[in-house]
Amino acid sequence: MSNDTEENFELDVEFLQPWSTFVLKTTLPPPVLEEMIKISDEIVENRESATNVGHQLAGQIEDEFLIEFQLLSSTIKGFLSNMCRTYIEQAYSQHSPFNKEEFLKEKKSIEVTGMWVVSQKDNEYNPIHIHSGLLSSVMYLKIPEYLPARKSNRTNEDGIITFTNNSSTDKHWGDPHLRVIPKVGDFFIFPATQSHQVYPFRTADGKGERRSVSFNVDYSK
Repeated sequence: MSNDTEENFELDVEFLQPWSTFVLKTTLPPPVLEEMIKISDEIVENRESATNVGHQLAGQIEDEFLIEFQLLSSTIKGFLSNMCRTYIEQAYSQHSPFNKEEFLKEKKSIEVTGMWVVSQKDNEYNPIHIHSGLLSSVMYLKIPEYLPARKSNRTNEDGIITFTNNSSTDKHWGDPHLRVIPKVGDFFIFPATQSHQVYPFRTADGKGERRSVSFNVDYSK
């Protein structure tokens, strides 16, 4: 249908979607990325004295170490708190779009309840799982060079993270799976109950490391 005779109107448009959650994706600022790599390097290189928390986690991964929150600088703590606050405010604005003004006036108290480094090696993986708390996050610090996939039609699956949600029932307008090939510096925040999984990978010498840091968050008014 031709629109040659249609007028252009300036309209305020809202997209209302209170029945689904979302994943926030951004990139770590260089100073934050550099400090997180330095902190995780010290922990991984001194694994004998580090606290391995793998027995508490879902991953089929040997090296998963606790990060004490007090090790982080005030810059990193402030950045993480602000990003979590951004997620909370956006999520509530989506969840309750007609009451968001009052909510946005409130100051949110952010509490990181657990943080750990995941030093994933060849053939290790994280099965589909959820986290505890209200929000969770993952940031990527190191990505190895993967071997080519065994099947040429499945080239973008090794080492990916997949978020899965059952709220997308419309195959035309939505997809229940979000598949991401992470890059160094990628940073994601998502609901703790958001199902996700991490695929295994292979490298030429079998000694690759795909390093990430995850944390869980609670918050209060």
